[in-house]
Amino acid sequence: MPQHVHRSATEREPRRFPLTVSPTLLGLIGSLCILVGSFGAGWIGDGLGLREWFPIAFLRSSPDLTRLCTMLLIVGGFLLLIAWLRFRSSVSDNDASLRRVIRTSIIWALPLLICVPVFSRDMFSYVAVGRLMAAGIDPYQHGVNEIAGWYSLGVDPFWSSTESPYGPLFIAVAAVFSWLGAQTPEYALFLNRLAATAGAVLMVVAFLKIAALRGRSRAFVAWMIAANPLTLLLFIASGHNDGLMLAGMGFGLLSALKGRRILAVVWIALAVAIKPIALIALPIVALVGRPSKLPLSDRVKSWALHGALALGLVGALGLVLGLGFGWVTALTVPGAIQHWYSPLTLMVGTVRGLAELVGLDPFVFEVILKVIAFSIAGLVASWLVITKRPIDPVLRLVLCTAVVVAASTAIHPWYVLWILPFAAVAGPWRRGQEHLAVLATIFFTTVTLAEPTDSFFEGPYTRIVVASITVLFALSVLVWWWRANNVSGRAVVIAVPYGQVLVNRIVARRERRLQQRTESAL
Repeated sequence: MPQHVHRSATEREPRRFPLTVSPTLLGLIGSLCILVGSFGAGWIGDGLGLREWFPIAFLRSSPDLTRLCTMLLIVGGFLLLIAWLRFRSSVSDNDASLRRVIRTSIIWALPLLICVPVFSRDMFSYVAVGRLMAAGIDPYQHGVNEIAGWYSLGVDPFWSSTESPYGPLFIAVAAVFSWLGAQTPEYALFLNRLAATAGAVLMVVAFLKIAALRGRSRAFVAWMIAANPLTLLLFIASGHNDGLMLAGMGFGLLSALKGRRILAVVWIALAVAIKPIALIALPIVALVGRPSKLPLSDRVKSWALHGALALGLVGALGLVLGLGFGWVTALTVPGAIQHWYSPLTLMVGTVRGLAELVGLDPFVFEVILKVIAFSIAGLVASWLVITKRPIDPVLRLVLCTAVVVAASTAIHPWYVLWILPFAAVAGPWRRGQEHLAVLATIFFTTVTLAEPTDSFFEGPYTRIVVASITVLFALSVLVWWWRANNVSGRAVVIAVPYGQVLVNRIVARRERRLQQRTESAL
């Protein structure tokens, strides 16, 4: 008689996805859905001639077609997410697997390279900031609403009066693109898309080199950052410039790991010249290769030398371009908005409500709470940099970035990509850590897909419907992935910094309660 082998929950075979379509083809279908959907629901300024192109004009000719395109964006995004999750099982630690991941990532990315900007209007801001710079107006002192035609270009009115949050190098590049596309803004948009894509490619190259240097699985790193739907949606389809910043940070870390400190500082300076937030990497890169027990005085000397060189390079670039040190104030711009899922936003909302309830000025308490949060984040980040505990420098950078992001009221989905590449090469991942990264990807992909679209019929009711559909898709994907991979909630919690401490306290509390019940029963 046949013998039946009973397996525990952790030993069961992962459930197969009901579709027989390969992950590569499924992801390509998702990208094509986004491409077609962008024609009818992607962002296009009212003054751009692209609106008159027949496929775009046709798909925007009626509310029903635009609604269909909105659904194509959502469905396409989730197909990409599902394809990425399914693709994980075929990723192994060898060159053939690495080539397969890179090839698949390229296949998924190609349709997004020519889609209309979706999920964000930042590319239009890049063009407008470039025009501002080309017109001789300081983007660190004035908003893009001071140039003619800014609204018809497609800029989000919310940011129209805000000073530029970008570094001097990126503003100069944007000015060149805007000059080349002075008569045809679509050219400038596409050049910005190409620059963002080049940044994503360079980012992947840098972190694959770091993975090879540190003995990590390059195929896994490629799956986590190159094939990741957040990279594809945010750095290519949306055209965010963070990939350029991360490329500079990645090559800076790589140079430091190889002992080329001056080159490392130059790379970090270039990253800061794209986005000033890259400064967070400088004090940690300065410690790469140095003993953890290095005296504080020697650390301060290293930080001073690295900081003087990096800030000197960025400052000189700003002066040459006529922008001075305005990029320093750019660090505060993202804090002007709030996201509902930010821990600080939830606390701010609670404090404001209590203050209004007792008749006090809520703004004062909001400012106090933000100062406290930023101070705590600064202290924690400083401790991570200063401590002599044998913490891997890359892990220090991961934790510092996570602390800074968590202490902000604005946590854009692409902020996750400030952390994931470094985390992917920080060390061998446990199963719970991988699942935590996947959960973050699922959540922020859902947030991205729920972003407003360029729809003339869109109102509060439609937004609720679109958000509800997006959440239902996300929950379906989450439940399927959770069950298919036998995810352990405890392992995910332990993967969070100090998660093990939290689990131990919960277990100890349960044991005390059980002991008390036993003693009372006796």
